[in-house]
Amino acid sequence: MEQKKNIMIIDDHTLFREGLKTIIEQDNQYQVAGEAANALEGLEITVKIKPDIVLVDISLPDKNGIELTAEIKEQLPDTHIIMLSMHSKGDYIARAFQSGARGYITKESTPSKLLQGLKAVLNGEFYIDSSLSHEVVKKLIGSTGKETGFS
Repeated sequence: MEQKKNIMIIDDHTLFREGLKTIIEQDNQYQVAGEAANALEGLEITVKIKPDIVLVDISLPDKNGIELTAEIKEQLPDTHIIMLSMHSKGDYIARAFQSGARGYITKESTPSKLLQGLKAVLNGEFYIDSSLSHEVVKKLIGSTGKETGFS
């Protein structure tokens, strides 16, 4: 039997963390190895337990999740990070990936999207909820939406 992948959850909402934990542990490939309600505690626990994946809320009380992601990647470059956010704007998504996140999931996503994201990043892929693709493309081409001139 293959060893379960360890997941760390960093989110300041207890009820949301518990919901994530329930969803994650329904799949026998994963176990929640740690959780924290703020960035300081989250970084400390993450460095100690060295999880396979860290789920990071973009809005934490003591530091934003983008800064925390960069700090985690600096100390644990092989740890995968999925950003959790209520924001679906292209700027947030771009900044999350620029900081080192491998995935971006909105808090409105379905449980199956979360599990797809976990699997994707563990396979070395980037993951973004398909409902966000329009925002990502808008960010890539610029907000004007003008043609590039390529034919």
